[in-house]
Amino acid sequence: MALREETMFLSVVVFVSFSVTSAVGHTEPAADSSYVAAVYEHHLILNPEPHVTLSRAAALQHVQKNLDIYEEQAARAARQGAQILVFPEDGLHGFNFSRSSISKPGRYNNTEVLPRAFTYVWLFCRFSRG
Repeated sequence: MALREETMFLSVVVFVSFSVTSAVGHTEPAADSSYVAAVYEHHLILNPEPHVTLSRAAALQHVQKNLDIYEEQAARAARQGAQILVFPEDGLHGFNFSRSSISKPGRYNNTEVLPRAFTYVWLFCRFSRG
């Protein structure tokens, strides 16, 4: 119960502080000067045996399960008024990967190597293909 009271108190302080700042700084609040944000995190669905190599189809199934959860939660957040939603950085595929560990052939088959088409070299507002 104490945690809930502290949270409610913090919300009131932030709201009052924002209202005072808005009233002092502007005669009217600017349009689109704020938005409702939500943050979401869940227990990832990962390979239960991380040292066993999965087929590409099986690896993508794990990613798809996490995407399905994200889709459901995004709809839920939107129904509650969220205008922007933040998901964890590694919330689809897991974590503790390095460039070398993930690039081992057959190890993590939910990734693809994208070929480097070309690069741009920027020189004083002009660029050329390198």
